[in-house]
Amino acid sequence: MRRIIDINVKRRYSWTMTARRVHVLGGGPAGLFVARLLALRCPGWHVHVYERNPPEETFGFAIGLTGGLLRALEEADPDMHRSITDAAYRFSSSGFRLPQGEARLGRFHSGAIARTHLLRLLLKGAREAGVRVEIGRSCTVTEVLGDADLVIAADGVSSATRNHFRQEFGAQVTPGRGRLIWCGAEVPLDGGIFMPVTTPDGLFVAHGYPYGEGLSSFVIDASASTLARAGLGGRQWAGEGESDEAALEYLSRAFSELLGGGSFIGNRSRWGWFNTVRCTRWHHGKTVLLGDAAATAHPSLGSGTKIAMESAIALVDAVTTLTDEPVSGALERFEAARRPEVERLQERATRSQLWWESFEVRRHLAPARMAVSYLSRSGAVSLDDLAVSDPQLVRLALVDFADVAPSEVPGSGITDWVLDRPLAAQRHRQSGTAEPTASIEVTSGDAWGLAADEVLAQAREFLRQGVHAIRLTGVDSRSGLLDRLAIGERIKTELSAVVEVTASPEHLRHAADGIVAGRADLVRTGDGS
Repeated sequence: MRRIIDINVKRRYSWTMTARRVHVLGGGPAGLFVARLLALRCPGWHVHVYERNPPEETFGFAIGLTGGLLRALEEADPDMHRSITDAAYRFSSSGFRLPQGEARLGRFHSGAIARTHLLRLLLKGAREAGVRVEIGRSCTVTEVLGDADLVIAADGVSSATRNHFRQEFGAQVTPGRGRLIWCGAEVPLDGGIFMPVTTPDGLFVAHGYPYGEGLSSFVIDASASTLARAGLGGRQWAGEGESDEAALEYLSRAFSELLGGGSFIGNRSRWGWFNTVRCTRWHHGKTVLLGDAAATAHPSLGSGTKIAMESAIALVDAVTTLTDEPVSGALERFEAARRPEVERLQERATRSQLWWESFEVRRHLAPARMAVSYLSRSGAVSLDDLAVSDPQLVRLALVDFADVAPSEVPGSGITDWVLDRPLAAQRHRQSGTAEPTASIEVTSGDAWGLAADEVLAQAREFLRQGVHAIRLTGVDSRSGLLDRLAIGERIKTELSAVVEVTASPEHLRHAADGIVAGRADLVRTGDGS
């Protein structure tokens, strides 16, 4: 019996007990962390990382650390978790600073860390675990594939590996409409900040957070038309390391109040657009994509590093429990286990991106309602949630929405209270036979895409014919309702129309959020006919 048990154990761990060769292309957070975990769990393996740039030459300034990411790190690698948290700069709130006032949010990152510092910690940790790290050498998948049992391509958003196997990975890269620039500043912030500034050329919005004493990181976004008017569009660069000094000077003047007369600092800071990367498959043969090479999330969600490092943990879990099956079996398990969460975060990130790219249409909102609109933009946080975590914010938003005294706002049951508020002679909650309306089916949540343009044209024609309200119908799901609310906001803004959305009872909380945020006026809980 003892001999049988020993044989079974050997068979179970035959793949991991053999010295394997793993090549990791890219030494960013995902690449260094996955290499360290592999080396710690399988000390006999040969793990080799190739990275072109040392940590000091990295792009950007800081990385936000979410509570979820820190919990995952603590479970997977307590020592690295301790190193990162010891080095992190802690803050826990954020807020909007608008011309019409301010609103503070109690829900935000757990902190942030300088990107260079994080990379140094991960580099040190990888080498201490026995990983061979070559800095100053970039390597292609074709160079290492023949010598490898596993190739992990953590080579970033512009992944050469993904491009090489583009068809096999089913890769799709979608550029955003807006333009972004990353920069830093020696300015103290007590938490995250969202601040719009209007110049003669148009609107610029800063998203910032602190990552050290007197140090803050910013992403600033603007439309392509605003940049063109400002003379900042379509610029050419002679060298890879150059920053757009003209843009930094322009923005420093525009945000002089925020900066206290100081200036933004560049680090290869140039205007560009965010590319959303999606792949129908993350692995091909013995090559697997990781981090931004496989999937990206718009920075406004603050989950890019979370996706990358949690995916690294999941990949190591799958590979180091491999039995005598081919490595492709482990990669299948990794992808099956990890894809649903990544796609969920990507959907949230896309909705967040579209919200920020259309920020100007809702800039009239009172600060508290702007905050509710922001927090509910992807359906992750509802008014009922906020009534528990941030009751003062909810109270301020509902006072402005309903034009009532603070004492009239309930402490719970927010969804029902919102839906039962009167709208002229009607109610927010509709059922059975409604006022005369025209129905339009919504098939996309991109309120500024071609499908939305067609919906808007139909709505405009119905209103011209004297229809009272526009009813938006579509798929009976949470995602479908969020799509209708996004389109509804554009119809309300551009056409000043009454908008009704269909929603099933289990999704009424999202409908209530949308009403307070100005995305709809009415909710139909019947069959939508």
